[in-house]
Amino acid sequence: MTGIVRIAPATAGDVAALCALDVPLVKRDRQEAIVRESVRDGTAFAAWDGDALAGYVTWDLGFFARPFVRLLAVARTHRRRGIGAALLRRVEEAALETARARALLPELFVSTEGINAGMQALLARAGYAPSGSIDNVNEPGNPELVYHRLLDEGSGPAS
Repeated sequence: MTGIVRIAPATAGDVAALCALDVPLVKRDRQEAIVRESVRDGTAFAAWDGDALAGYVTWDLGFFARPFVRLLAVARTHRRRGIGAALLRRVEEAALETARARALLPELFVSTEGINAGMQALLARAGYAPSGSIDNVNEPGNPELVYHRLLDEGSGPAS
């Protein structure tokens, strides 16, 4: 990652800035609902480059009671700088903490649309394996691809 980016829990005061980030393929009202819910539940992290919002990630335990990334967005001006990977690592840390506290398997699931090659490449670099696909969630011919990573408690989150 070039430069220093600070990742911190997102707050209610951050919601408008988070929702202003363009999340391709996600309807604005759906994005806002997820962001508000995740901020309220303490499952949203924001990446800041000085005073500029560089990206954010939200997650929950709503995927068969397992940790799942709901949204991961990086500002267009900050892409290809390692911010998405840093946000993913922060969720992996939170998922490990949650797994320890609740005696869950230390794992994380993520999904992305079949047309999102950038996210698929990020997940491959971070050690995520394809776990299946779901048809009929997106437009025809664009399956939702599910990825999984068993988190290594001995060495920490993926680099």
